[in-house]
Amino acid sequence: MLSVTGGSLRNMVIAFDAATGETLWETEEATWPHVVGAGELDQHNITDGSVCWPDAQGIPLISGDGTVYTSSSHHGDLRAVKDSNNDGVISPSEVSTFKTGQCFLNSPSMAPGMLVAAPCWGPMYVFKN
Repeated sequence: MLSVTGGSLRNMVIAFDAATGETLWETEEATWPHVVGAGELDQHNITDGSVCWPDAQGIPLISGDGTVYTSSSHHGDLRAVKDSNNDGVISPSEVSTFKTGQCFLNSPSMAPGMLVAAPCWGPMYVFKN
């Protein structure tokens, strides 16, 4: 969900119950004060093109344990969100954030034992467990 409020862009993820449509939880990232994402105005390699122009975020990825991974096209944050206590409220302790400083065009990907994320203008990040 993206709306312009007070000169800043908002971005959030909302989880719904598939059977009832009831909201399970929602989480919103910090507002973003620019019309372009993090890193868009930086100098880029000419072979990469001049701009990425991503949507508000990549499509969220849901892991087998219910963790939702979001890739921000505003801040360039990769967030892992899980309502661990199932109370319908995402507390700060239920969100883990990795700051890349570069906006995302796509969602992260998973393979057995790893999470991979690649922002528009930056390296590819591989997380192994």
